[in-house]
Amino acid sequence: MPCHNMDGQSWRDLLSPKPKVYEAARDGAVIVLSDILQRMSIDERSTALERKIKDGDQVTTPLIIAARNGNLDSVKMLLGYNAELEARGTVKVDDQVIEGCTPLWAAAATGHLDVVKVLIEQNADVDGRTLTNSTPLRAAAYDGRLDIVTCLVESGADVNARNNFENTPLMVACYNGHMNVVNYLIKRGANMDLKDKQGNTVLHYAVERGHFEIANELLALGASQLENVQRLTPLLLASNDCKIEMVEYFIKRPECTKKQRIEGLELLGATIANEPDVYDIEKAFSFMKLGMEERYDDPSNPLLKQQMEPLEVYQNRKECQTLQELSLIEGNDHDIHMEGLLIRERILGTDNTELRFPIRYRGAVFADSGNFDLCIALWGHAMKIGQRCNQPITDDLKIFADFFCHMVQRNCLPKQRYIEEVFERAICEYERLTEKADSKKPKGENETKALNEELDHVVYRALYLLTILTKVQDQRDKENSHVFDLIQRFLRLNPRTLDGNTLLHLAVSPKTPTEEHYVRDVCKFPCIEAMKLIINAGGNVNAVNNEGSTPLHLAVTCKPNAGSAQVLKEVLETLLDAGVHEDRVNGNGQTAMDVAETDEARAVLSAKSRLELKCIAARAVRRFNLSYFGVVPKSVEKFISLH
Repeated sequence: MPCHNMDGQSWRDLLSPKPKVYEAARDGAVIVLSDILQRMSIDERSTALERKIKDGDQVTTPLIIAARNGNLDSVKMLLGYNAELEARGTVKVDDQVIEGCTPLWAAAATGHLDVVKVLIEQNADVDGRTLTNSTPLRAAAYDGRLDIVTCLVESGADVNARNNFENTPLMVACYNGHMNVVNYLIKRGANMDLKDKQGNTVLHYAVERGHFEIANELLALGASQLENVQRLTPLLLASNDCKIEMVEYFIKRPECTKKQRIEGLELLGATIANEPDVYDIEKAFSFMKLGMEERYDDPSNPLLKQQMEPLEVYQNRKECQTLQELSLIEGNDHDIHMEGLLIRERILGTDNTELRFPIRYRGAVFADSGNFDLCIALWGHAMKIGQRCNQPITDDLKIFADFFCHMVQRNCLPKQRYIEEVFERAICEYERLTEKADSKKPKGENETKALNEELDHVVYRALYLLTILTKVQDQRDKENSHVFDLIQRFLRLNPRTLDGNTLLHLAVSPKTPTEEHYVRDVCKFPCIEAMKLIINAGGNVNAVNNEGSTPLHLAVTCKPNAGSAQVLKEVLETLLDAGVHEDRVNGNGQTAMDVAETDEARAVLSAKSRLELKCIAARAVRRFNLSYFGVVPKSVEKFISLH
């Protein structure tokens, strides 16, 4: 039996010098470090230098931590003992945990020029990358360390190196406003027109952060005004972000065309009209008017707007085409709001995610004023745009479910077709996510987890929508073929939650969660009507979840109050009449009768019991542990295993 000290550690661990190497390197205790290393054998020393120690969020070798902390003498000593120059570890810099860091990256990121120089002298890889493909140069450029940037570039560092997001050192320098680093990198060959994964150039980065002087310098040095994936040039980005000073600067530039000037002014006005943080309806109109005046500055040759197909969501409106038409909406806030949405859709395109927030926000304003129909139309439009752009819409589904329940509570029932349309969007989203999950494209653990959670959310929200539908369905419309077609389409996808529950499991379970405020008040489970919809559409009453439980296993756990005993009875009777296998056992070998929690549930099961002789025989085989595999036909083996 090992002997331990009072702190629970073995004396052997306390005497081991290996952790002390790390601690001495970390703390810059160079005399202690020297003494420990000298006392070690060659093998012990090699192990200690290579060993990665977990220290809070950091997991590093002694050399990496010494470099990260700027302990120059410790770094030199460790290098003298042949510490691994390209070892990888996890360090924390400015509250960010960075994986896959080399000693050089750690020193560059934390601003230790003297350590950087020593490591480079030892032939450290100047482009040694982290897990996200960040280089030491990018780390130094991010913090504006011109001295380290210069040292790295003069040592051969790639000025156009890209990380996983296709960011370059010049981009991050522009983003953080480091003018001296920007100028130096450009002089050393940094490409100003490279794009990141979103299509942004260095000019986009400068505009986004409002770095006026850097944007000016970039343009003076010949940076191009290119579009990103959202079709936003730096000018349009400034308009979309309501950076008025930046817009005014861009439109005065000699290279700015008439069309670019007009669209910059119009988009600025349209954004201000539907952006809560900068909302100013008079200012919004003034910029729209400036744009229109530009269109007609040459009356003989006006630059006319592209005609867009009228959409019902915008009340079949068309954009104002002349100054006279525009003057007619002056002072009419609603008309200016809608004009702004039309302008944005024309300039940015109908499949642009930048459209979504203003549309959703305007819909919320209409909801607050009681104009529910227009709100639903706008939110639905924003959701369709999201799906066209392959964006998640689970939040949209959540908002819709909660809003429909709010309407039900107010006795202002949403139109059935509205709910059906959103339910169909939910089906499309489940199809999209399923295809993504089934694709052969490699996925990390985090991506897989996030994807499964999204699928989970869609299933729950689809159930809420079905339940809401039962509250608004006209009695004469109970056999609506479209509703059943939609449910059947969804069921063919075999939608399940993370714990394996089907829609039917959720519809009959008293434990089905309802997180949203209004949903919690309206969607009560078990729900008889939702259950019947699902069963009539072909829902499998004998499906099992991850615990081997059928919907019946979950339904019998309901503890009814005085007012809901009839609900429990009807749920159980409906399941039994629909052919649920009452004798099926779950993963714990329990039948529905075994897990029933109330006399009411047991009474219904007993009254409706219709066990067949084969079921009794199968249970006897299982109960007495009789051998049956390989003895009876395969189909019978499966039947017995269910009991």
